[in-house]
Amino acid sequence: MPSPHRHDGPVPSVPPVPSVDVQALYEDAMWADAVVRCTHVRTGTAATLTAQPLRDRPGALLTGSCDLDTRPILWAALGVVIRIPGPVVHLDLSAVGFLDPAAVAALVRANATVTGQGRRLLLHHPPYSLRKLVELFPDECAALEVAA
Repeated sequence: MPSPHRHDGPVPSVPPVPSVDVQALYEDAMWADAVVRCTHVRTGTAATLTAQPLRDRPGALLTGSCDLDTRPILWAALGVVIRIPGPVVHLDLSAVGFLDPAAVAALVRANATVTGQGRRLLLHHPPYSLRKLVELFPDECAALEVAA
């Protein structure tokens, strides 16, 4: 069984969750303007996570919340991010309100993939939840690189 920290292709798919409706819109094969909405069947509220390409450098801007409801979307977005060409891939988290521990673990896995390719994943403007998890799990998060 391959190591969970190494991905040679897209991030592994997750089992379907009946209470989540997922839609992704792709502009081309290299990058996706992924607009994804997850709706809770019980509450009828929508939790949205979007990923859009950065216009000024190779990378993506995440907007929304990264938690149980948006986990499949985050994995799909990171699957695209790790395939963006260039020596440094930027991930702007300035519009992310919350990252749960599984989202941070997904960032660590994406970072390991990019690093394995001889490149860097540079995080910009991490939310408080990411900074707090890095404090709680310094060894596991040591590889994450945050822009000054």
